[in-house]
Formats: sequence, C-alpha cells, structure tokens
Amino acid sequence: MLLTRDDRKISIIGGLLLLGLTLTTGIAVYSAMRQQIESVLGRGLDVALQGKALHIENQIEKGIADTRALALRPFIIKSMQELNAQPDNNNALHDLERNVNSLTQAGFSAAVVYDIRGNALSQVGQFSEKQSQSLPLNKYHNTSLVWDGQFILRTNKEVLDADMRRIGSIMTEITLPQLTRRFSEIRSIGETGEFILCSPPVQDKQEMACLISQIDGVKFKHLRRMTEGVVLPISYALDGKSGVVAVKDYRQIPVIEAYAPLRTIGLGMTLKLDEEELFQPVNEELKIIILYLAGLIIAEILLLNWFVRKLIKSEKEARDAKETAEQFSIELSHKEIELRERLKEITCLYEIRHSIGLGLSVDDVCQQILEHLIPAMQYPEHASAIIELDGRRITSLNQNQSLAHELYSEIKVSGKTCGRLSVFYPEDKPFLVVEVQRLIDAITNDLARWLERKQVDELLHVRLKEITCLYEIRRGMGLELSIENISRHIFEHLIPAMQFPEIATAIIEFNGKRFTSKQNQGHINKTQPGITTEDDKVCYECYKKSDAIGFVLQSKIKVDDKVCGHLSVFYPEDKPFLVLEEQRLIDAIADDLARWLERKQVDELLRERLKEITCLYEIRRGIGVESSIDNVCQNVFEHLISAVQFPEIATAVIELNGWRFMSGKYGQGFAHQLPSKNKIVPRIRDHRRADRDPACTCWSAINVNGKICGQLRIFYPNDKPFLVLEEQKLVNAIASDLESWLERKRLEQALVFVAEEQAHTIGQELHDNLGQQIAAIGYQARALEKKIFSEGNGSMATEAASIATQAQIAVIQIKQLAQGLLPFELEANGLIPALQTFATRIATTYSIICNFSCKDDMVINDNDLALNLYRIAQEAANNAIRHGKAQHLNISLTAEEGILCLSICDDGSGFVGIDASHKTISGMGVKIMQYRAKQLGAKLEFLSRTEGGTEVRLEMRMI
Repeated sequence: MLLTRDDRKISIIGGLLLLGLTLTTGIAVYSAMRQQIESVLGRGLDVALQGKALHIENQIEKGIADTRALALRPFIIKSMQELNAQPDNNNALHDLERNVNSLTQAGFSAAVVYDIRGNALSQVGQFSEKQSQSLPLNKYHNTSLVWDGQFILRTNKEVLDADMRRIGSIMTEITLPQLTRRFSEIRSIGETGEFILCSPPVQDKQEMACLISQIDGVKFKHLRRMTEGVVLPISYALDGKSGVVAVKDYRQIPVIEAYAPLRTIGLGMTLKLDEEELFQPVNEELKIIILYLAGLIIAEILLLNWFVRKLIKSEKEARDAKETAEQFSIELSHKEIELRERLKEITCLYEIRHSIGLGLSVDDVCQQILEHLIPAMQYPEHASAIIELDGRRITSLNQNQSLAHELYSEIKVSGKTCGRLSVFYPEDKPFLVVEVQRLIDAITNDLARWLERKQVDELLHVRLKEITCLYEIRRGMGLELSIENISRHIFEHLIPAMQFPEIATAIIEFNGKRFTSKQNQGHINKTQPGITTEDDKVCYECYKKSDAIGFVLQSKIKVDDKVCGHLSVFYPEDKPFLVLEEQRLIDAIADDLARWLERKQVDELLRERLKEITCLYEIRRGIGVESSIDNVCQNVFEHLISAVQFPEIATAVIELNGWRFMSGKYGQGFAHQLPSKNKIVPRIRDHRRADRDPACTCWSAINVNGKICGQLRIFYPNDKPFLVLEEQKLVNAIASDLESWLERKRLEQALVFVAEEQAHTIGQELHDNLGQQIAAIGYQARALEKKIFSEGNGSMATEAASIATQAQIAVIQIKQLAQGLLPFELEANGLIPALQTFATRIATTYSIICNFSCKDDMVINDNDLALNLYRIAQEAANNAIRHGKAQHLNISLTAEEGILCLSICDDGSGFVGIDASHKTISGMGVKIMQYRAKQLGAKLEFLSRTEGGTEVRLEMRMI
C-alpha cells in the first residue's frame, strides 16, 4: 500500500512539473516565432514598397524628361518665335500644328502650346477634367499627378529661345499605364492590403491629398498627418524616412505598415496589411499545435507513471540482489587465494617478457629470468632454478644440492634443443605441479623466441651495414669529384661493411690506374666501428659453416658496355669468410661507379653544349636590341670565342658588305679583346675557302635575299686542328641569325622609305590638287555671296559667306598638313632651317611659344639622318601640343665632343608613370620615334622635368 501511495505522489508531482514546463516552453516559442514572423513579413512589405517606389520615380521622371525635351525642339521654338513676331504667319502656324499633332505618336495623350501672351497656338488631344484628384509634385514646378481612372502626368514647361528669354509655354499630359497597373495590383498583397500615395499638405494645412489603392478600387481622399495624437507613417515618408512599423492606421485598425519617400518627386507612399489577416495562417496552425501539445502532455504523464512504477519495482529487486551478492562474496574469498598465486605467475611472466631486450647479452637475460621466476614459486624460500644453454650453466642464488624434486622444460631454437630450464623443491614440500610446469614452459618458449630474434638481429645488422655502405657511397658520388676522391670515398665505407673489416683489403683498377684501401688505412680506422668478436655473436660457428665462396671477390666496371676496370676485395687465404651477400654488395658498388663514370662523361659533353646554347642565346638576344653592324659583330665575337673548345687560341672573322670585322686576343673573360674593322681589298669572292687550311678553319656563308654578302670564320693555329662538328653547327646557326637580322634591317629600311614616299605623295596631292580645288570653291562662294546680296537675300548671303570662310580655313589647314607630310624646307635647305621653319609654323598655327636653338653651326649632309631627326622632333612637338596641352616649346640641336643631341622640352601635363626602360609609355607615335632612334643607333629618352612637363632627348655619336 505504501508503494502505491508513493507511486501516485511522484506521478502527480511529475505530471504537474511537465505540464508547467511544456506550457512555458510553448508560450515562449510562440512569442518568439510571432515576432520573427512579423519581422520577416514586414521586410517583405518593405521590399515590395521599395520596388514600387523605384518604378513610380522612373516613370514620372521619364515623363518629365520627355516634356523638357519637347520644350527644347528647335522646330517648335522657331515656329513660336515667328508667331510671336508675326501672329498671322500661316506657314509658321501650320508647321507648329504639324509638330504638335505628331506628339500623340510620341506617347503624349494631350498637348497645348501657348505664345508669350498666353494665347493657345495649337492643341492636340483632350486634357483630363478631374484636376481635383491630383497630387502636386513639389520638386517640379507646374507638374502634378492626376487620377482619372488611370495615372496622368500633367506638366507645364516654359519655352526659352537661344538667349534664354521666355517665348511661350507647353502643357502636356502623359498617361502612365504601367504605373496604373502596378498601383492597382493590391490583391497580391492581401484582402486588406492598401497602397497609399500622398503629397505634402499645403502650407498652414494638416490634410494631405492621397490616392488609396484597395481591393475594391482606387480612391482619392484627404488624410490628416496625425490621428488621435499618433503620427501616421505617411508623415515619416514625407519627411524622407523609410521603414516598417506596427501601428493603428487612419481607420484605427492594427496594421503592419511599410513607408518610404519618393525623394526625386517630393511624394510619400506606404504599403500596409491588417495584422488579423497577416497572422491568420499562424493562428490557424496554432489551434492544431495546441491539440498536439495536449496529446504530448498526456503521453508524458502516462510515460512518467510507467517509469515510476518500474523504478519502485527495481528498488525491491535491488534489495533481493544485495542478499544474493553477500552469499557470492563468501564463495569468492576462497577463490581469491588461488588467484593470487596465479597473479604471481602472470606477473612473473610479464616482468620477464618486459625486461628481455635485444640489447642484452645471454647471461643478462638468464639472470633476469631467475630473478623473477623464484618469487613466483609457491614456496620461494625453498625453491631454486638452473638454466643450461650452449654448455653454460646459470644458477639461482639459493641453489641447494639437497633439493631433489625437479621440474624442467627444454629450450629449442629453430627446432634444435640447445638447453633446459629446471626448478627444484625439497621432497617434503608439496606444490602445484601442473601450474608451475605451465609457467616454466611459457618462460622457455619466450627465451627460445628471444634467441631466434637475437640471431635474426645480428644478420640484419650485417645487412644494414651493407645498405648503409651503399647509401653513403651513392650519396657521396658527386659529378664535381675526381676518380681519386671517389675511390677514397668507396674505401671509407666498403671496408667497414665487411664481416671482418680488420683483415679485408679492397682494390680499384680503372684505365691503368690502381687504387688500394691500404693507401687510406689511417682514415678508414678512424671511421671504422668497433670490431665484432667471437663472444658477441650468438653462434660464431655458423659463419664458418655458411656458404663461403673463398677469399677473393671481384666485379667488373663497365662503361658503355666496355670493361674498363675491376673492383676487388681480399681476405687472407687462411680465412675464406667471403659470402654471397658481400659479392652482391661489390657488384652494386661497381655498377654505381660505372654509372657515375658515364654521367661524368655526359656532364662534360653537356657543359660544352651549354656553352654553345648560351652563346647562341646571348647573340640572339643582343641582335634583337642592336641596330648597328659594329655592335652586332662585337656581340658575336664576345660570346662566340668564349663558347668554342679552346677560346685562348681561337680567332673569329666576319666579312660583310666589303668590311672585315676580326676578334682580338682572348684573355680572362672577354675584357681584353682588341677587335678591329678594316675595308676588304677587292678580290674574287667565289674562292673564300681556298686560302685557308680546312683542318683548322670552320666557316659559313652569309646569304641575304638569296645573295652571298659575307662569311663568318673561326681560325685555330695550323698545328692544332681542334674543330669539331658541333662548332661548325654553332657557326652555321650564328650565320643564319646574322642573315635574319640583315634581312629584317633591310625590310625595316624599305618600310620606312615606302612610308616616307607615301607621305610625300599624299602631301603633294593635298597641296597641288585638293588644296587648289577647295580654294576654287572658296572663290566661287565669295562670288555667290556678292550675287545673292545684290538680289536682297541677306540670310542666304550670310550662308554663302560662311561657306567661303570655311573653305579658306580648310585651304590653310591643308597647306599645314601638306607641310607636315612634305617638309619642303628640309629638302631645299637642310635640317637646321627646316627645324627653324617648323618652330615658327607651330607657334603661328597653335598660338603658343615655340623656340628653336642651335648652338653650333653644324651641317648634316646625311639625308636619312636629317629626315629621321626632323620626324622625331615633329612627332614630339605634336604629342606635347595635342596630348600634353603644352603652351611653351623649346627645340634645341647641339653637338659636343662628337655627341649629337636633339632635345624637345615642353611645359605640358607630360607622361604618367615614366620609367627608365619606357615600358609603360604606349602609343604608335612613341613607338615610331623609338624605332627611328634605333635605326640611327641613338639613345632616346623621355624625361620628366622638375619645373613640369616632359623632355624628349635623343643622343647619338657622330661618325
């Protein structure tokens, strides 16, 4: 009965706690979810409102922009000016009506044009009569948004003439169907949704003109900014604010309302939805949730009652189990004594296994076994043990000859009995024979396995020495070492890797050379590990009985499948301990040495080829940036001589277009060369190789455009014919690069010549043909002007005069353009007068200051040089005026110490980000200037001036 009462009390209290906890949790969750839903739906209303606001602003601004564009139409302005001046001008009125009637096709529903006195000149369409249902747009003068079943934008815009004087006005109406559709689509928001668009109240009034879009249509109302002391959200929108708020609207109904301003047109708008409709789906789902919650509470109470009954029942069962456990405890106490004995045996076995390591000797391991075995016996004070192994006998400390009762177990290593473990007791002491015998058997098994591992460890140690030897030898084989160093390195690691290094000798024979380990005996003894003695081996006799193959091992050294030496290892004849594993080690070392020798040969060949490739690369790179044949030949000699097999005795010669270029003596580096350049004496060119011994000369002809124009030769002394095929290929490749460079240089010069010829032709055509024709047009226009003026038509005479003036200006510009393309002064008088004339023309044409100075009376007879300098100055000046907006130019030409310097300075904006290499300066004109400088072998720089502007400087050495 007591249990039943406790059961009911616990069930009732637990049920009440669960009920309270569940209801509290449900209410808290509902409150949080309601706030979250309200926030999410409010953001949705805000996003929808922002989209509508953007659409309304775009539509209204487009309509206003169309009306503004209409007021700027030149034909309408012209017609209104004529009607203001001559009201009875039927032609102007007809043109105005035609333009106004076409406005309906441009999207206007109605339009009317008033003159300066306010009289209607022309009208098209019918204006809306519901002006009372309009929202004035404060941001735009005389503009309002009218509701007449749809949105209509009415705009009144004044029309101004070219002097900004008022000549009339235009009033238009534009229907906004897209805006009407977006404003009327309120059903998608909800049954109680409202979309309100209001204009600010008139001064000293509180009522606002508003358009309200509801599900039953659009209404026009006047609303107050405050209702019962509460400011409506539309007031915030008119103040330029936006957001979402839960408030009572003008109907005193709770709503969720989003508000936003239309800043560009001065209106405000709101989008709202009743809270009842907003939370209707949530409230319907809440009823279902309450039913589920009630069922959950009932299920929890029933489940709690079941658990309480089960708990009380388990308490009773626990009491019964306690009594049963006490009975078992008595029985277990008797077993404990037996388990302690077994625990001693297990502990003994664990300690023995834990203490046995491969680093211990056999005697130490036996002592560890006896140390832990005696305490594990049933009567340790009366027991003794003996281990017999390979003729040796190890006994415990308490050994007594009177102990006659014996238990033993044999020790078998690799299936062979090599000893035994014995335990002795007095005859009058009874003990557990079976358990002790099992312990002894387990210990002997562990000892046998340890001995087997010890033997394997010794064999692995020998193999590890061989692997370490092979690894160290391979790691130390560097291509920069000599055969002597490699042999010494092999001896240092091979001898210690032998089984008996103290009596071993190694010999390497290679290409008639002989290297022995005796020569390096002192160094080997320092690096050799401790010698293994007979006592350190598990079974020393195994080495004598193994597969010995004699006292000499030898392996051949093959390089490119050719035997070129041997690697040999010797023992004294009375100790033939060499085995097959050592033969494999020697074979592996011989193979590594052979591969090293092969790599050494390949490395030497690759170094020679690398010199040739580097030479070819440097020559090609130098050719790409050089334009002078002297510099190109100097670059070829600089890299070619150092790339041949014997540079200190080699000489290179380039014969090209009647000139011979010859390298000097080769010193340390190439700084001591003394190259020379000489004119070739005329001779027969078909026998270029007849005057040299082919055994000491390699050469290659230089062909340009299918014609031999020179040759490239390399000479060695007659008594040293060291020429190889690779050097001939290198000479051929360099000659081919010279051919490509010469051909490219020829084509570049041809392109420049063609471009100059084309510019000359165009300039001449402009000056002689087109300029004369336009001048004739100007004269005819002047004659036409006089004729029309004499007939009394002043406006047409003005047009003819304008044509004549423009033709005269065109003639002047054509002459200037022709002078730029065809420098007559340069061809007639030379560079310095041409530059002086060019500076004067620049100053006159562009009304800026342009000075030219030449310090020395120099004469430049080279026409190509003069033309390139003139073109560079011309391009630099044009860039400064057109792109830099320069107002002051200085052009100077000087020659000091054989250096010709052309400088063009300006005070313009300059280049942005000039660097030393000019990689950041782009533009076709700059590239052409750089190309012309390269053709001259000159240095062209673009420098920023400290006082502002840019300096274009060209420097070149005069020949």
